[in-house]
Amino acid sequence: MAPDINNVNGVEMADIASINGQDAPSGGGGTATTTPSLSLAGGGFGFVVATITKSGGGTYTNPNYQVITTLADGTVTVSDANTNRSLESDESHITGVLTLQDTNASTAERTVTVKAQEFGDKIQSSAATATFTPSYIQKEYIRIQACDSSGNNTVSNMAILDVAFFTGSGQSGTEYPTTAITSNTSETDIVISAGHTFNSTYEPWKAVDSNVSGTLWWALQGSADNNYWQIQFEDGTYDTKPLIKSIKVKFYSTFHGTHFKVTGSDNADHSSATTLGPFPVTNSSNTYINIG
Repeated sequence: MAPDINNVNGVEMADIASINGQDAPSGGGGTATTTPSLSLAGGGFGFVVATITKSGGGTYTNPNYQVITTLADGTVTVSDANTNRSLESDESHITGVLTLQDTNASTAERTVTVKAQEFGDKIQSSAATATFTPSYIQKEYIRIQACDSSGNNTVSNMAILDVAFFTGSGQSGTEYPTTAITSNTSETDIVISAGHTFNSTYEPWKAVDSNVSGTLWWALQGSADNNYWQIQFEDGTYDTKPLIKSIKVKFYSTFHGTHFKVTGSDNADHSSATTLGPFPVTNSSNTYINIG
């Protein structure tokens, strides 16, 4: 049966089967936005960077994106509203780089689905999909290290007011250290250290002493490679190392890199390390950054 109408109140039909019993024309209704190309990076503690471009290359002129993250059974783990967007430097439109944090307790693979729509186009694009699986860290030595957006170590005179590690997503489960630390070795089989410390006023243990605003560890005058803070889970109490699924960290003032990474190793020299990140430092004034 041929379509009965081409428009209703001057609006062309698009992807509508019928209105009040009248068939809508197929293929009408304006231009569809070019299908996006989607790539994902990260996955550590559920943090993912999604990069969106036009299929075949290029960027969108003035886009919006619908983004949803799901498990295989359709469970939504990150909604469109909870996917983070940012503006270009001239604030004319959003960038093609989005971030999301998936704190769902499932360890299964996720699918990120993106549809694009440019201003002026009446039809949303077809969907692009990509997958990721959250990764966690379970090592004897775990470090927080300042870095740039590519994960390269940086000199930033990093200072940490407070940091904690958790066995559950969303800063839940058992928190490590489990006590308010009073020295680098005050908790049994936990050792706190750093690649560099400015002086005794800023000892590494002061990042985990439960004083979240006054005392801190500071790597002032350190190098790029020793600009890190470390927690060690020794054998004995920790023959089985805790599986860390989320962290929180509060940097001091502006003393931090643009990003930080979390690395883990079972070797004292930190060889054969696992790296999660880099994670952007979005809060720069004595406030917590929650990852995972």
